[in-house]
Amino acid sequence: MPVPNAENIVRAVTTEKYDGERISPSLFEGRDASVSRLAVVPLEDQWELLRRHVEKPPQRLLALLGEINVGTLARIGLNYAPQPTVLTVEAAPLPEFPSHGVIPQKITRGLATQIVRNLTRHAGPTA
Repeated sequence: MPVPNAENIVRAVTTEKYDGERISPSLFEGRDASVSRLAVVPLEDQWELLRRHVEKPPQRLLALLGEINVGTLARIGLNYAPQPTVLTVEAAPLPEFPSHGVIPQKITRGLATQIVRNLTRHAGPTA
């Protein structure tokens, strides 16, 4: 089921994809990028949920959440000059991950760079 353009989503940014300053475009490259819907699970609850799904200590830790609006994501895809791309987010809830969704289209490195530039970064809660 398509996620409405008005919704915001987050993508887990792990230490493998973040050097403390820059987010690697590989965060979105390829097909079926996994995202989480803020309309289902609020931002403050995403940290624990995503830690359970993405962390593999000590090498891979959750560093940031990257937030983007679904409509903004779609516009970035359509306005990508080298190859306009229709980007959508599909709801793909799992029993232990009710806010799960995917971006099913193939995203090139250049397009991924544009998406990363438009993310709102959220640092984790301090313990």
